[in-house]
Amino acid sequence: MKKNALCFIAVMITALLTDNKANAQQYKLRQATSMMGMKTESTIYVKGMRKRTESAGMMGMPAPPITIEQCDLQRTIKINDKKKLYYIEPFLKETDEIIDEDAKSVTPVKNKPVTPEPKTTPQKGGVITMWYNITDTGERKKMYSFNARHVWTSQKMKPSPEACSMKDSIIIKTDGWYIDLPLFNCPVRYRPTKTSMAPNERPQPECKDRFVTRRSGKGKLGFPLIETTTIKMGGGNAQTSEFQTSIETLELSTVKLDSMLFEIPLGYTETKNEEDLQEKFDVSDMMNQAMKEYKNKEEEKPALTEQKKAGVIRIGVYEPNGDQQLQAAILQQHLANTLTDGSVEAIAVASEDEAKKFNCDYTLASDFIKIKQGSKVGGLLKAIKNTDPNAASSYTIEASMTLIKLSDGSTRLQPKLNGKYEGQIDDAAKKALDEGSRQVLRALK
Repeated sequence: MKKNALCFIAVMITALLTDNKANAQQYKLRQATSMMGMKTESTIYVKGMRKRTESAGMMGMPAPPITIEQCDLQRTIKINDKKKLYYIEPFLKETDEIIDEDAKSVTPVKNKPVTPEPKTTPQKGGVITMWYNITDTGERKKMYSFNARHVWTSQKMKPSPEACSMKDSIIIKTDGWYIDLPLFNCPVRYRPTKTSMAPNERPQPECKDRFVTRRSGKGKLGFPLIETTTIKMGGGNAQTSEFQTSIETLELSTVKLDSMLFEIPLGYTETKNEEDLQEKFDVSDMMNQAMKEYKNKEEEKPALTEQKKAGVIRIGVYEPNGDQQLQAAILQQHLANTLTDGSVEAIAVASEDEAKKFNCDYTLASDFIKIKQGSKVGGLLKAIKNTDPNAASSYTIEASMTLIKLSDGSTRLQPKLNGKYEGQIDDAAKKALDEGSRQVLRALK
C-alpha cells in the first residue's frame, strides 16, 4: 500500500509540473501593423506548436480571416466566423532545389527526391531563382523578459520568362528583433506568398514552376516582436513599386489558453476555394471615404500666411545641398515638419527673400558633405545581385547645418553631424537631419 501511495504521489507531481510547464508556454500578444500610413491591431495566441491570429480591418476594409498555424500538422487553417467557413492550406513541402552558398561544397542538394507525377498534357512552367541571405547583427536586448536578437534578412526572387506564378522580380528585406518561444517552431518559408505577388499574379493549376534557392549568411529568425519589411516589385523595363510594413508588439503576457482556440470550430464547412472566405466590399466607396478623411484633415490645418502669431519663432528651411542621390524636396519638407514644435514654426522656402516675405526669424541651410554606403552587412549585398544601391542597410553621413538670424545675418548655430545611420539613403539622411533638428530646437527654446 505504501509503495502504491508513493507511486501515485510521484505521478501527480509529474502531472502538475508538466501542466505548469505547458501553462508557462502559453502566450497572448497584441501587435500593431502599419502599412502606407495606415494602422491595424492584431491579437495573437500561442500554445505549444500552434498560433492563432485575429486581425482587425484596415481603412474600412473587412477584417481578414482568422488564421491558425498548426505547426505539428504542417498546415494553416483560415476561418471566416461570419460565414462559418474554413480553408486548409498545407505548408510548402521542401521539394525545391536549395543551394547553401556558405557550405564547402556548392553541389546542389535536394532536400527530398521529387517523384514525377503522371501527366496527360505537357507541363508548363519556368524557374524562379531566389537569393536568400540572413545576417545576425550580434545585437541583443531584453524584451518582455526574453533575450531578443537583431536579425536582417534579404530575398530577391527572379522568374524566368516561362514562369507562371510570378512575372516581375521581387526584393523583400526585413529588419527585426526576434525571440524564441518554447515549443513554437514553424518553418521559415522561402517561396513568395500570395501577398507578395502582384494583384494579377495567381498560381495556375496547369502551370508549375521550379524553385531554386541560394542561401547564404548565418543566423536564425524566430518569433518577431519588432519587424520592418520592405517589398519592391518590378525590375528591368517593368514599372517598379515599393511599399513597407512594420510590426510592433504592444503587449505580451503569459495566460492559460483553451486548446479549442487552435482547432477547426465545430459545425463549420470546409471550402476548397480560399477566395470564398473573403468578404465583399466596395473599393470605390472605401477610396472615397479615405479621400474624404484626408480632405477633412487638410482643412483642419491652418493656412500659412505672411503674418505669424505673437511669441512664435519662424524658421525658413532651404532644400539640402551636396548629394544628387537625395530627394532634396522631400528632405526639406521633412525637416520643416520636424522643426515645427510648440512655439517654433518651420516652413519650406526657396530664398532669403521668400523667408523675409513670410516674416521668418531664421533661415536654416543643410549641406551633406559626405555620404558613404556602410559595409557591415557583409555578404548581404553580394547575395542580392542587380539590386538597387538604395537597398543598403546603413550609411556613414557627414553633414552640417547653419542657422542664420535674418535680422542681422549672424550665425546662431552651426551643428556638425557625423555618424552611421540605418535605412535606405533618404531614410538615413532624415535621421541625420533629425539629430541636427534636435540641436536647433534646444538652442531656440
